[in-house]
Amino acid sequence: MNRASFINSSMIIRFTIVATLVASFGLASGVQADSHEKDMPLVKYRQTVMAVVGGNMGAMADIMKNRLDLPGHVAVHASEIAEIAQLIGPAFKKNVATDATDAKPEIWQDWAKFEKAISDFEAAARNLEVTAAGSDPSAVGPAMKALGKTCGDCHDAFRKPEEESFKKKAESDDD
Repeated sequence: MNRASFINSSMIIRFTIVATLVASFGLASGVQADSHEKDMPLVKYRQTVMAVVGGNMGAMADIMKNRLDLPGHVAVHASEIAEIAQLIGPAFKKNVATDATDAKPEIWQDWAKFEKAISDFEAAARNLEVTAAGSDPSAVGPAMKALGKTCGDCHDAFRKPEEESFKKKAESDDD
């Protein structure tokens, strides 16, 4: 892939992420006007931020697992995760644990532990960013695994298990 294509690809991904966040925030603002829950836009924003992380993680996993010939793409996804990681702490700072979130109250009960988990995630994301941009492709897998471990550690401590997810509850209410 030539440099111009890589730059265009990077710009497209960044535009997509920004557009997703802007659109979600705009939609969430409409929810606020129609909803009695003034904090729902913040919850929606947090969910969007975390979805961007998950989307980039999934894309990197697809590239690595399927050995896709997409030079430079893991580095772009890693960079996006490293950038958006900075938004996680501020997005969760306000204690909002409604029925429409999988955030556990433990986030706010032990904020220092949550901040440490975010810091570990940010460090692992920066490490993957540097590793993926480097010249040793064999180091990318272990760096991705380390990043995934920080995700799992945080989810185990601070996110409701899938069987308790608000989405599952909504599905069972529809039945």
